[in-house]
Amino acid sequence: MTKSSIVDSVIWNDFFKIAWVNLITGEYEFVKNLETSEEKPCLEADTIYDYSERIASSGLIHPEDLDAYKHFTAKEYILREVMTNRKRITVNFRHNMPGRKKRWIRLEIVLPQDFSENNPWAAYTWKESDEQICTVEDAMRMLSQCFHKILRVNLTQDTFEVIKAYSNDLTADSGFSDRFSEWLRNIAAIGKVYGEDIKSFNEFVNSERLKKRFCDSRDCLRFRYRRLYGNEYRWVYMEFLPSVEYTDENQIVIMYVRDIHDDYVSELHRQKALEYYCNYDTLTGLRSRFCYNSFCRSFEQQGGALAVLFADVNGLKYTNDTKGHESGDRLITGFAELLSSEFGVEYCYRISGDEFVVLIDNADREDFLSRAEKLHQELLQMEIPMASVGAAWDGSAGSVDALIRIAETRMYEDKQEFYKKYPEMKR
Repeated sequence: MTKSSIVDSVIWNDFFKIAWVNLITGEYEFVKNLETSEEKPCLEADTIYDYSERIASSGLIHPEDLDAYKHFTAKEYILREVMTNRKRITVNFRHNMPGRKKRWIRLEIVLPQDFSENNPWAAYTWKESDEQICTVEDAMRMLSQCFHKILRVNLTQDTFEVIKAYSNDLTADSGFSDRFSEWLRNIAAIGKVYGEDIKSFNEFVNSERLKKRFCDSRDCLRFRYRRLYGNEYRWVYMEFLPSVEYTDENQIVIMYVRDIHDDYVSELHRQKALEYYCNYDTLTGLRSRFCYNSFCRSFEQQGGALAVLFADVNGLKYTNDTKGHESGDRLITGFAELLSSEFGVEYCYRISGDEFVVLIDNADREDFLSRAEKLHQELLQMEIPMASVGAAWDGSAGSVDALIRIAETRMYEDKQEFYKKYPEMKR
């Protein structure tokens, strides 16, 4: 039979620090410790919780592991997990060892069999993590860069374990509950979910729906919504993936929440920019040729009353050749402003370099022709008319192209009058 002294010796040598701690008061006593100059100031702490804070601020812990270390060694967290849930607490972190590089350390709070509120003493133990633990921690650290919340959820029992979460997510003020479904409902109810997303959020996280979904399919389940962080709602993805332990009788899944806000908003901006470039001319801000073609296809499916004005900028090539392309651009944009001020941007199209079209379906004939004539007169009163125009209206048009040709013919008639007065600009 193995002697207990040998077992004790093996266990003793396995740990490089051991402390006996009253978890309620924080009173502590090291029964085995490292005598290093870096840790000496930390040992002056009155409580184990103050000691942990001093270690965190001492520079002994890798910066990437500080948040996890602070969270798992905080008094509020330990008392809740230990006193309420009787859980053994462990945290792995990288620590500066004397004369060596940073090493992965496993801090574990071990509860004796007679642990209770009347006897709240427990053992804090520190030892080097084995290679497998280090590999897992490295993987978790990489995941943590992508996911700010990771839960192991038992859908069957409506329970969960926190693998990773911000500490302020685990408070009553944040809606925290030991029941998974209640916690998610609370998150939406207290305004953590953007108002327009609440209905779809509640439908997505409905526990009965989740259980049925994973009975039908083991594929990853994703949902995009806006979540409040600080004073800002940010886009996040919530993802559910069946655990390797999953069975239909014991539905264990992993839930991840990751922030996609910056990438998603950038993508939205790119999509809006692409949509704008497709639908609007970048120089003038009027509708584009693509938009013009879309209108033609749409109108010809239904027909009806249609008003058309066709315009061609006067002397654009002459202006580019004699004054430069910047002057030519100013000529184009100046006419575009005049055209849109009369008819509105939503009805005005730039269909080529110097050609513009106004298309108005269901327009009143007299009103349209009156505005077209007003524009024509404004052009004629200029020292050099910016453009030549022609208008047409049909109460039962079946083809945009047919009416465009009529308006274009009238524009050419106006253009001939312009060239009679300004022959030098005919190029």
